[in-house]
Amino acid sequence: MKKVLALLLAAVMAFSMAACGGNGGSSSAAAGGDGPRTSMVYGMSAEPSTLDPMNIASMNTFTVTYALYDTLTAPDGSGNYVPYLCDDVQVSEDGLTYTIILNKEVKFQDGTTLTTEDIAFSIQRTIDAGWAADMARYIESVEAVDENTVVMTLNAPFNGMMGSLASPFFSIMSKAYCEEKGDEGLKRAPMGTGAYKLAEWVSGDHITLEANEDYFAGAPAIKTVTLRPITDKNTGMIALEAGEIDAFLNVNPSDIPTIEGNPDLKLYSCDAASVLSLNMNVEDEILSNEKVRQAIFAAVNKDDIIAGALEGLGTAANSPVPTVCAGYSASTPGSVYDPEQARTLLKEAGYENGLSLTLCLKEDNTNQKVAQIIKSQLGEVGIDVTIDIMEGGAWTDKVYTNGDYQLTIGSWFSMFLDAYSVMYSQFHKDCYGGTGNITHVTTDELSGLLDAAAAASDSDKVAAYDAVCANILEHAYQLPLVYQQTTITTSAGLKGVEPSPLGVYMFKDFYFE
Repeated sequence: MKKVLALLLAAVMAFSMAACGGNGGSSSAAAGGDGPRTSMVYGMSAEPSTLDPMNIASMNTFTVTYALYDTLTAPDGSGNYVPYLCDDVQVSEDGLTYTIILNKEVKFQDGTTLTTEDIAFSIQRTIDAGWAADMARYIESVEAVDENTVVMTLNAPFNGMMGSLASPFFSIMSKAYCEEKGDEGLKRAPMGTGAYKLAEWVSGDHITLEANEDYFAGAPAIKTVTLRPITDKNTGMIALEAGEIDAFLNVNPSDIPTIEGNPDLKLYSCDAASVLSLNMNVEDEILSNEKVRQAIFAAVNKDDIIAGALEGLGTAANSPVPTVCAGYSASTPGSVYDPEQARTLLKEAGYENGLSLTLCLKEDNTNQKVAQIIKSQLGEVGIDVTIDIMEGGAWTDKVYTNGDYQLTIGSWFSMFLDAYSVMYSQFHKDCYGGTGNITHVTTDELSGLLDAAAAASDSDKVAAYDAVCANILEHAYQLPLVYQQTTITTSAGLKGVEPSPLGVYMFKDFYFE
């Protein structure tokens, strides 16, 4: 318990295979070529901008930092979060006091021993950084009371605290090292307790990790992990087939039959911890009219999206809560496709002759297909949609930073497998705008329901989030579209792979036969 390339030019490809063991079909990295391989190449969708997990919300960053750092708790595979980096986490009967017991056997990668001061410092740094405000808001104080014990006091009961402590935002860092390096230094020179340490970062080309042979839970079988950015899924597929990489996330659905017919590759899939959704800015002059939003709900046929944009891979979403998160209920009534009702609602809203809206979209081939289908469906009921495709940074500024949009499509990923992790940031008034609530709903009613759900017991959690979802769907703040599958394709010889709803993998669990 304590215990995600481009097809390179020939010269570069030869270098990568020689230096990094990059060919998925290559033999052992061990001396003389005997025994199982001990190196792997992992294709990422983009290069991280930082390796400080407390100062960004990026799955590409977290893919690396999960290897470099550890968290106090971790999932046990049965839906629970249990102590990992620490010996124990004791929760008081009133749910307000978390007593964390130090594991004295844990060392940082520089050889120094983990202390309670490091734990308290790390939690406070997470609070101060602000990126995990939805989780850290419940922490009233954290203190290293002695050399064995850290006491964390909450300001209200929060049933997601154990899961929050397992998120990368709560990575445990060395206080002394952080103070030595400073925030800027930590971005490219991370150092934690994790199973891997940073060996090399060549911007635009690769990041290399080397095994931490003194890892407290045992040295990993894969000794060298090379992560290479591959922004194009077609290129990623070519690299997989050529044996240049050992793993790649979320290939194009059209490539799945090819993978399944290739004995050298293995596909793993599961429901993602996210919901592909159509977000509506309720502060927009047109979309502030609830009947217009309800009309959009009635005009969208989710099955057509799954068939036309996702090649049949996905399930129509009934709820804003991902299926894999605690608090999800299959009985939540979703929207009903009824174009005639959509036309009636538009007439009641004063738009009998139709209206025009703009859908802002970040560059993404799949979501562009989804947007085209939605444009067609809304057009059938009298809503003319203009699709504005934007570069990622520009889209973030427009939608998140400035809130200057009408419609957008996207997926909010959970940081841990609980409804709280996707619902609070998206819909609570305290998270308005850039921290997640891009619909700009600020009603006391919905925020109150979210607060109550955060404090609900395990037995009451589904009912509590049913009430939250009912409010969101009744007022048509966000239209859940599809529960998508997340996939990882690996070389057939790579073992220890379990599909991850979060889309982040623990390299320490991987090995070659």
